[in-house]
Amino acid sequence: MHHSTVNVEREVRKGRGALLCMLVHSALLIPVQAVPPAFDSFFPAGGQIGAKVEAKAAGKGLEKDGFLAWSSSPNVVVLGGDKPMKFFLNIAKEAMPGPYLIRLYNESDASPPRIVEVGKYEEVIEKEPNDTQADARQSPARMNVTFNGVLEKAGDVDTYAIQAKQGKSIRLELHGYALGSPMDPAMRLLNEKGVEIAAGHDTHNLDPRIEYTPVADATLYVQLFAFAHPPAADVTFRGSANHVYRLTVTDEPKPAVTVNEPKTLTLPATVNGCISKNGEEDAYTFTAKKGDDLQIRVRAQGLHNSELDAALRIEDSNGKVLQQADDSEKEGLDPTLRWKVPSDGEYKLVVADRFHHGSAEHGYELAVAAFKPSLIATLDTHAYRLEAGKSAEVKLTMKPSGTYVGKIKAQVVNLPAGVTAESVDVPAKGGEVKLTLKATSEAAASQAPFAVEITTSAPDAVETVKATYTIPFTEPRGDLLIMTDDHPWLTLVAKKP
Repeated sequence: MHHSTVNVEREVRKGRGALLCMLVHSALLIPVQAVPPAFDSFFPAGGQIGAKVEAKAAGKGLEKDGFLAWSSSPNVVVLGGDKPMKFFLNIAKEAMPGPYLIRLYNESDASPPRIVEVGKYEEVIEKEPNDTQADARQSPARMNVTFNGVLEKAGDVDTYAIQAKQGKSIRLELHGYALGSPMDPAMRLLNEKGVEIAAGHDTHNLDPRIEYTPVADATLYVQLFAFAHPPAADVTFRGSANHVYRLTVTDEPKPAVTVNEPKTLTLPATVNGCISKNGEEDAYTFTAKKGDDLQIRVRAQGLHNSELDAALRIEDSNGKVLQQADDSEKEGLDPTLRWKVPSDGEYKLVVADRFHHGSAEHGYELAVAAFKPSLIATLDTHAYRLEAGKSAEVKLTMKPSGTYVGKIKAQVVNLPAGVTAESVDVPAKGGEVKLTLKATSEAAASQAPFAVEITTSAPDAVETVKATYTIPFTEPRGDLLIMTDDHPWLTLVAKKP
């Protein structure tokens, strides 16, 4: 990930290229500051590869001029427009489809990050009125397109016309909640007569998905609406300027799932499989010795093109369940487990869908290997503020998995000139760790990301781990497109004359 700003040349002259500037603040050790700017939405929340998109930010405190923008990739650059809250999203031809983070900041504060998404299809901005099927008929029916819209008021419904071909399966996928919008969206598909032929609500998060195969060439209509998130007592349709969404409609087939699933494994092993129909389970046998310490992992949601909500269990030769998992703290909906073999013998690993679903899109990767210690390091917040001549604390929560032979250390890296921080030993059992940042009185003002790295002196125990913060969101009910980031922000404020 790299750093991009409105004035790249000026930043380079200051010596702050990508990943070269960094660090941090804690309001506990300095005078109370003004509330940081809110960054509630960015519309449209993305664009097509190679495009330049005019966008608008919304949020209290952003009305002032002078906000710059950081993005998580040099291929997605956010430039300031001619008015406050106006920006241009420049997406390079080399950009990969998927989610990215952007953050707005000025000389004294930084906003929380928000998610934008790069797509490969034509992008269309909604045009009001589009509440009804009659409204949607006024625009051309489309396919292989991403619609960008806002459910901007209570009761709002957005409707789009799409062109379907007989026997050609179509997929409609809405990203609203997954972008961090405060919404619980739903979607329904209508035929030319306005009769509902398919519907979607929650998937692995609150966003809906519909898959449908038309029986004839037809113009179909997709309608979108949303309920409250966090949940409310009533079930009326909700909306606001922050109910931003992206709806992708395509009839292109999904990439085929690569399957190479030998039913007998020789450890260590990594295989690809697919739960191809409802109720199916994939079973793998392997031989192990008493005391073997194994780490078993299934990746499905982490592959970003699988619909499998994986469940994993271990059975002995008599079919007795010895251990099972259906998610993990580190991998989210993808299960991982550590298992110590109780005796010499043959065992079975079983992979299934938690809700007994299955299709050609329910692919996964199963890996079994000797256990290695790992670390989860979580920062207490997404951004810090430090004044010249003062100190600030960065708090980490450390959760080690396994026992380390050597010492574990936490250290801050990529500090701006005039800021230092001593490394700190991490207890083997984990817990809270504090790093103190100290700025000289002559330290110059700067704004940039930084990183906290966790290392160990044991040569083969663990790779360097970066501490992450959780993307700020209210009452998560499923994954966002990006859940964590390892580039917390530092605002370093120069000493007043």
